[in-house]
Amino acid sequence: MSGLLLMSPSKRQRLAADAQQADQRQSMTTSHFRDAAVGYLNSRLVYSHGPQAATLQLRPSLQKVHDDLVAVLDSAVQLKQNASLLVIGEPGIGKTMVLERVLRSSMAQHNIEQDNPTLGAVRLSGVLHCDERTAFQEIARQLCSTFNIPFSRSASFDDNLAFFKEVLAELQRAFKTVVFVIDQLEAFMRAAKQTLLYNVLDALQHSRVQAVVFGVSCYFDVQDMMEKRVRSRFSNRKVFLTGLCAAQQDADESHAAVLASLLHLPEAFAAQEQNRVKQHNSSVQKALGSQEVKAALQEASMAGITPRELSAVALSCLGALDGQGRQVVGLLPHHVAGALRAWLQQMDGRVPALQGLSVLELCMLVAAQRLEDRGTAVFNFEMLLDEFMKAKQMQLGFLWSRQAAWRAFRDVLDQGLIAFTASRPGSRGMMQRYLPAQLRVAKGELQRGLAGHSHCPDFLTKWLRGDALNSYLSLA
Repeated sequence: MSGLLLMSPSKRQRLAADAQQADQRQSMTTSHFRDAAVGYLNSRLVYSHGPQAATLQLRPSLQKVHDDLVAVLDSAVQLKQNASLLVIGEPGIGKTMVLERVLRSSMAQHNIEQDNPTLGAVRLSGVLHCDERTAFQEIARQLCSTFNIPFSRSASFDDNLAFFKEVLAELQRAFKTVVFVIDQLEAFMRAAKQTLLYNVLDALQHSRVQAVVFGVSCYFDVQDMMEKRVRSRFSNRKVFLTGLCAAQQDADESHAAVLASLLHLPEAFAAQEQNRVKQHNSSVQKALGSQEVKAALQEASMAGITPRELSAVALSCLGALDGQGRQVVGLLPHHVAGALRAWLQQMDGRVPALQGLSVLELCMLVAAQRLEDRGTAVFNFEMLLDEFMKAKQMQLGFLWSRQAAWRAFRDVLDQGLIAFTASRPGSRGMMQRYLPAQLRVAKGELQRGLAGHSHCPDFLTKWLRGDALNSYLSLA
């Protein structure tokens, strides 16, 4: 203090001005850090091919799939072992994300020279390239772009097919490997002759070719859709990705854990700002631990929210955070709860679908809800039928047959109101009746659907509340 008094007034003013500027720089740094963090997380969620996406922590089940597929590519590059396999899982579960991570990891390991890659990828989509002429032209374009080969846009279908076989043989002589990632594989099977799949899989049978084929589909019986000649050239190897379950016991596989990983910043994001990184991650954990968010997340999980939809929720959270004042640094509970409630409001579109179901289909859903109320979130068709029989205390008789109930169960499956959990998705025929499934409709939606149904019997509403069926059906 005495030193300040001995200073000249001009020097004291300069010191005060410097201190004020330092405070301003500090506040600007805080604001800039938040903006940079939001931008980084947005890029990681939106651009699956970007470098930020590689920092997203995979849940254990996906990490195991990732490691297994990387081992397949390592064997193809190092041991020249060709392979073909299916990656199967319900929509939005993370199939494409895992494969992109696999390709990035393997290319970083094997492509030492960027201008002369050892491992290249060809990506095809059933939506964009289902026409076989377009597909072979796209294969030629991507091969030329990856391995620095001149590309001809005017080449015919036969020219591109011959080029495809010739280039694969040339790449094998140069000890190079090609990975074909065929997304929405089922779309390529609608052609009269599955020429694309036949030629790609047939190429794997030759020693002059060094390649791997990953087929991606959400159809568990996609292999049954293959032609005989295509199926005979497929290795029958499958990888199944399991979804998130509302009754998941593993904390690392829960909806909260997935949402936390989407919103967490990696330590490498800002090496000089580790305190702020920890503060952001702490705010995420605190927000997800609040009762408001837990309740909304539980309702969303019961409604069947997928990892892809959780990514959309995370984007909404970041948008709400970015719109706050500069004094707000971390994520707050109302940001997350508001984003989850907005998603739940969108799911109200299922209510009109419920109002168009038959009485028997509604019975399947109400039986599933009753099992869920008692803590049985995963069930099968036989359990639903047994639930109805226990409440009714009489044979189906004149109402409907077991086969009619099975058709109703399949109808609600097709509409996405019930979904198999993919624990044994390869089962067919009668064994499908014992496949584990999960209800994809929240209880509130089911109640609103029954209330607005024009022909909903009174006993169904009372049964959903917990009453027995027998006293009402016996009056019929």
